[in-house]
Amino acid sequence: LKNLVICSPNLLKNLGIKLARELIKEKVLSEQRLFQAIIVQALEDVMSFSYFKKEAYWKEDAYRWFYNNSTDFQDVCWAADMDPELIRGEFFKLIKLKKIQFSKMQTHWLNYRELYRLYRESNSKEERREIKKRIDRENLKRLE
Repeated sequence: LKNLVICSPNLLKNLGIKLARELIKEKVLSEQRLFQAIIVQALEDVMSFSYFKKEAYWKEDAYRWFYNNSTDFQDVCWAADMDPELIRGEFFKLIKLKKIQFSKMQTHWLNYRELYRLYRESNSKEERREIKKRIDRENLKRLE
């Protein structure tokens, strides 16, 4: 058991058989287990339905990581001895099955994050004031 990456039963249940087998397959190198653990954590994050702000941010970051198919994503997959296209195929299948979707609360947190980014990047007091009003409205919607 020391050469396995631990996954939640819920995650394994939702993944396709091929990817689930890959995740529970014993890895010889500790580096492979490390990179596989990164993939598992990103899958856990993207499937989260938590109402907490940080977890909504992690979910969006993981979503973009799988969706954008960046060099970083590719490198992590190959370092884990896993095919990136297999992982992305399961990711898109989970979206289609609505196993990956953003709740209303998560969407509010993501809107808040984007507005706050715009606030920090604004160049004038007037612009910040307008964005602050939008942030306040977003916070009120979140509380409804």
